[in-house]
Amino acid sequence: MADVFAGRYELIDPIGAGGNSMVWRAWDRRLRRFCAAKVLRQRHAGSLLRFVREQGLRLDHPHVLSPYSWVAEDDQALLAMDLVGGGSADNLVADFGALPERYAAELLAQLLGALDQVHAAGLLHRDVKPANLLLETTGTGPPVLRLSDFGIALWLGQPRLTQDGAVVGTPGYVAPEALAGEPASISQDLYAAGVTGWQFLTGEEPPLTGPPRSRPADAADDSVVWQVVESLMQPEAANRARSAEDALAALAPLLAQPLELPALTPDGEPIEVFDHLPPLPAPYATLADPPEALGHAVHREAGTPPSQIHPLVSGKRRIVVLAALTVAVLATATLVALLTLDGRPAGHDSPPPSQPTVPETISTRPVTPAPNAEAKVGGTCGWQEAGNLETTAGGTRIVCRQQGSSYRWIKAG
Repeated sequence: MADVFAGRYELIDPIGAGGNSMVWRAWDRRLRRFCAAKVLRQRHAGSLLRFVREQGLRLDHPHVLSPYSWVAEDDQALLAMDLVGGGSADNLVADFGALPERYAAELLAQLLGALDQVHAAGLLHRDVKPANLLLETTGTGPPVLRLSDFGIALWLGQPRLTQDGAVVGTPGYVAPEALAGEPASISQDLYAAGVTGWQFLTGEEPPLTGPPRSRPADAADDSVVWQVVESLMQPEAANRARSAEDALAALAPLLAQPLELPALTPDGEPIEVFDHLPPLPAPYATLADPPEALGHAVHREAGTPPSQIHPLVSGKRRIVVLAALTVAVLATATLVALLTLDGRPAGHDSPPPSQPTVPETISTRPVTPAPNAEAKVGGTCGWQEAGNLETTAGGTRIVCRQQGSSYRWIKAG
C-alpha cells in the first residue's frame, strides 16, 4: 500500500533522488491524475530558499515545468508537478549522439520559447543545460521539451541570495561574464542555451572550463541553426542575441521547413524519445490520467502528431533508467518555517505572489552547499544528476558526468 502524504498524494514508487530530496511517481487524489512529487528532507536554511523559489514559480507555458501545488507535513515538504516520462535531453544526446539540424532546431526553439516566457516574468533560470530539459514520451514523433529545475533561479529586482563573486550554475554552461563576477542578466541564460544547442549538434559535452569548440568542419557555412547557436555563445555578452525572442526569430527560416519524421541519425537509426518510467505497480496500472485533469496541454510546435510510442525500447547506446525527472539538490526546513513564509496554510494550489517572500530570519549569504556524505569521487550517480555539483564530506567539489555506460562523480575542474 502506498504511503499517503498530507492525505492527498499517494507515493507510488521512487523515480529519482538527489542529495536531500526524493522524487516519487504519485497519484494526486484531488485531481485524480499521476504526478511527480518531490519530497524534501532534512533541515537546511539555504535549501529553504531554493524551496521558496521553486514553489513560488507559476508559469503557464507548454515548455516550462513548474510546480502546480505544494504541501508540508511534519518536517517534510512536497512539490507536485507534471509527470514527464521521456528522460532528459542529456539522455537523448547520450543515446543518439549528434542530432540532425532540423531536429536540434526544434528542441532549441522550444527552449528559447520557454526562456522567453521565463525572462518576461522577471526570472533568470541560471542552470540551463540538457539535463534540466525533460522530454515528453513522444516516440519517433516531434519532440516536446520542458524546462525544469528552478531551484537556483533568480528574480530580477530581488537581493541576490549568493555572496558577491559567487558563481552559480553548472561548469561548462556558465557565461564568461558570470565567471568574472558580473551581475546576473538574461544574457547568461542565452549563453547556456547556446552551449546546449552546441551539444545537440555535436553530441559532445562542453569542456568544464573555456568555451566549446567551434562548429565542425562539415557544417555548412549558411547553416541557420549553427548561426543562431554561435550568436548565443559569443564570449562578449554585447555580441550575443539580445533576447530569446530574437534568437527564436533568427531560427524561423529553418523552423518553416517541415520536420521529417522519424528523424534519423547518420547511421540511419530512428531518433526516439521512449518511456523511461518502469511499469506501474498494481493496482495503479489500471488507472489513467483523465484528459480534463491534466495541468498542462502539450502543444507540439512541429504541427505533427506523435507516432506510436514504444516504451522501454532498447537501442545500441541507450541506458534504461528508472528516473524521469531532473532532481535539484534540495532539502526541507522545519514545518514552522514553511507555515510562516507568507502566512498561508501549508499546502495550496492557488497562485502565490509574483515573487516569493524570503523569511527575514534566513541568511542571504549561503556559501558552500552542505556536504553530501553519500557522494564521493568515483562513486555512481544517476542521469538525473548529470552536471550537478556536490561537496563531499571531505570538502572536495565533484560533478556528475557520464563515464561510458554509467554516470559517476568526478572532481570538478
